[in-house]
Amino acid sequence: MSRSRPPRARRPHSFLAILLGGMLALAAGAASAALLAAVEFYNASLDHYFVTASAEEIGKLDTGVLRGWTRTGQSFSVADPSTVAAGINPVCRFYGLPSAGLDSHFYSASPAECDAVKQRFAGAWDLESDDVFKVGLPDAQTGRCAAGTIPVYRSWNGRTDSNHRYTTSLATQQEMIAKGYVPEGYGPGDAAVAMCSPTSDPAVRPACSLTASSGSPVVGSSITLTATCNGSPSAYQWTGCTSTTSTCTATSASPGTVTYSVAATNANGTGAPIGIDVTWQSPPPPEAAPVCSLTVTKQTDPPQVGDLVTLFAFCSGDPTAVTWTGCTSTTTVCRLRGASATSQVVSVSGTNAGGTGPVSSAVINWSAPPVAPAGLCGAFPSALYSDVGTASTTVYSSLVLDPPAFAYNGVWAVRFTVPSTASVGAFGNLAAAEFAGPPTFREVTVSLAACDFRATDPSGAAGPLGRAAGNSATLPFVIGTTQPGLPHLVAGQTYYFNVRNNVPGSGLSCTAAQARCDALVNIGLPR
Repeated sequence: MSRSRPPRARRPHSFLAILLGGMLALAAGAASAALLAAVEFYNASLDHYFVTASAEEIGKLDTGVLRGWTRTGQSFSVADPSTVAAGINPVCRFYGLPSAGLDSHFYSASPAECDAVKQRFAGAWDLESDDVFKVGLPDAQTGRCAAGTIPVYRSWNGRTDSNHRYTTSLATQQEMIAKGYVPEGYGPGDAAVAMCSPTSDPAVRPACSLTASSGSPVVGSSITLTATCNGSPSAYQWTGCTSTTSTCTATSASPGTVTYSVAATNANGTGAPIGIDVTWQSPPPPEAAPVCSLTVTKQTDPPQVGDLVTLFAFCSGDPTAVTWTGCTSTTTVCRLRGASATSQVVSVSGTNAGGTGPVSSAVINWSAPPVAPAGLCGAFPSALYSDVGTASTTVYSSLVLDPPAFAYNGVWAVRFTVPSTASVGAFGNLAAAEFAGPPTFREVTVSLAACDFRATDPSGAAGPLGRAAGNSATLPFVIGTTQPGLPHLVAGQTYYFNVRNNVPGSGLSCTAAQARCDALVNIGLPR
């Protein structure tokens, strides 16, 4: 109530009061949405404000059945009187009787204030409803509203025609105070709060969505389930997972689809459970230990004492560690310089989560200089040699540090052996391409002899079995049978893939200024 003494109206308006009271009684018994808009109206001739959440009352005021009232454009949310929820109070509404010289309405969310009006002013203020709508009640000391609600300010005009204005706008409240209105409510001074307007359905039970950090985890691993809920839950009930919070960690010992669900609870009760399917996957088979093969690249064949030999380990299974014996390195590349004319064994193995694989070895026969060039390599200013054995692999001339390596006017002979297990009719492929330098035109051959660039002889007796040329020179072959246009190789036989920086019929394709023209060679062998 505005003050302990009931205010007197200057003139009665009983028609409005009787009509609004009748509509209020009808609206109180009707079900409606959980949140309603309490709409404010103003009568300029009376200088009165009036607020109502009744759809019927609003309709009468909007259509002019009750003349003189227009919307101010302000409103605030209230809960339907049928709402049952924690933290909201019924609002009583009184009408000042014309017989007592009054004609105005008064709202309060305070049970104590409602009771005081009933007891002290029974002959002047008539109770129209104990529950016209529902709102929150602020803290009696601070005037603060609970989470999910905003302040509603109340001011009294201080006149005998007692009228109140209710607004959620602090600026509007201060404007009314500047006009002489008196602030009423809980908390300090001009910011006193009379009630609290809910910003969301106060009766809502939590509704959740559920996500998993992985929808297809591996058996034995863990995933995090996260419930995102409205309605400010105070508790969570999980099915298939153990937790009391909005997150839960789940695991499984066997593959298959598991449904996890959660239901959240607040003061209004427990919401509907929400579920999610997680398909646990069998763990992958144990990783196989690496299997390595060795490629040996050297300046002379056999290498001379003092020469630098480069060994490259080509390993399956993505090793996390490489172990060398007879050479010092922690990577897949190891370089070794001969100290004496003797045979030296170099071996390598790879290690991953599957263990350490078998040892792969190469024998390096160091020779005292001078060494006669292998095959037909003496016809060229320099030759580079690589030996890949029976491995399908890629070798790089750039790994050879000592000059001239793959010289601009030299040749590169890559020795390989067709696996004895290769089937008749199986195909393989030999290729050379630029690496670590400008595009370079190259001529390639496959032959029983190193550095063989004689005229082609499909039998291999007096020249290479096949040849190709280009910036990326590719030479496919077939095993043990005749295919038009393809050299045929024999399982178990050793051959050379010969590469030189040359345009057939024109000459060198790499300039002397470049000194070396590095390339890569890819050996693709059938198994």
